[in-house]
Amino acid sequence: MIIVVGAGVAGLAAARRLGMQGQEVSLVAPQEIQPSFGETLSERGAQVLTSLGWASCLDETVALRSQGRFSVWGGAGLRTVQDEDGQGYLLDKARLEQALLERVQKEKTVTIRQTRVLSLEHQPEGVVAQLADGSRLESSALIDCTGRAALSAGAAAERRRVDRLVAAWQVFDLPEEAEPLAASLVEAVELGWWYLSPMPGHRLMVALFSDSDLLPDGLSRDGAVWAGLLACADAARVRMESLGLDSKMAANTPKVSAAASCIVSYFVEGRILRAGDAGAAMDPLAANGVATALWSGSQAAQAALALIQGNPEPARSYEKDYLLGLVRHLNSQHALYGMEQRYQAQPFWQRRHRALD
Repeated sequence: MIIVVGAGVAGLAAARRLGMQGQEVSLVAPQEIQPSFGETLSERGAQVLTSLGWASCLDETVALRSQGRFSVWGGAGLRTVQDEDGQGYLLDKARLEQALLERVQKEKTVTIRQTRVLSLEHQPEGVVAQLADGSRLESSALIDCTGRAALSAGAAAERRRVDRLVAAWQVFDLPEEAEPLAASLVEAVELGWWYLSPMPGHRLMVALFSDSDLLPDGLSRDGAVWAGLLACADAARVRMESLGLDSKMAANTPKVSAAASCIVSYFVEGRILRAGDAGAAMDPLAANGVATALWSGSQAAQAALALIQGNPEPARSYEKDYLLGLVRHLNSQHALYGMEQRYQAQPFWQRRHRALD
C-alpha cells in the first residue's frame, strides 16, 4: 500500500495515477471547506489532466476558457501577454478539487481516511504514519501533498522560505448585466502587483500581492484601506469601476493568505516523496501552480511505484527534473520582476531585483 497525504490537486493526481496502475492507496486528508480561489491552468497542465482521464472535469462550473492575459508591467501601457502553449483556463480551484475528489472516490483501490497525519516514521522498506484518530498506517511509500504545511519537510529536507509574499484577496459576484472578457489582468504597483481574473459562476477574483511587512495596518479589518490601494493601479481601478465593483470592494474586508515561495532541497527522502506545494510553493506570478501540482503528483506516483519495486531511478529522475524546473522558474521569475524598473526604489521591488543566491 502507498499513502498519499493531502487531497489538493497534487494529492488527487497522485491517488488517481496510482489507482490507474491498480495500486492500493490510502488517501489521508481531513474534510475541510476550501475557499474559492481563482487560478490559471495552462495548456500543459490541461494535458496532464487529460492523461489522467479527467479532461471532462473542466466544465463550465469549474473552468472558463481563457480569452487572453493582459498586463501593465515595465511601463504604463496595457499589453497582451503571449503564452507559447496557448491561453489555458481560468479556474475555481476549490471546485476543481471537489470534481477530482468525486472521481477519486470511485477508484476501487483508493481508500479515503478523513483524518490528519500526526507524525511519520521512516522504515527500511517503507513509512509508518501515526494518525489523529489513534490508528497507525504502515505503507511501502508515502507521497506528501500537504501543501505549504509540508508535513514531512523536517530539518533533513532543508526547506527554506524565499520571500514574504502574501495575497490580500476577495471574490466578488459580478452584476447580472456585466459581460467581462474571460481574461486576467496583472498590474505592477509600488507595493507589489494586482491580479484580477474572471471565475466560473459569473465572479471576479481580485487580489493584491505584496510582502507581509509592507501591507498597511488595518488592511485585513477595513475594506476601505484595501480599496484605497487600488487608486494607483490605473487599469485595475478602471476595470473595477466599469464593473460597478469599486464600492463593493470598500465594503468587504479582504482575506489574507500566504503566497511566499518555499522550497525543499530534497524531494525524495527514503520512501517519502514530496509533491505540489509540499515540495515547492512558488510565487504565483508565473501562473504555473496548478500545472506543477498535477505534474508532480502524477510523477511522484510513478516514482513511488518504481521505488517499492526496487527501482530508485525514476525517483532520482523525478527529483532532478523538479530541481531543474525550479531553477528555470526562479531565473524566469527574476527576469520578469527585473523588467519592472519604475518602482526600483520601493522595498518590494528592491528585494526582487537582488541577484539570486
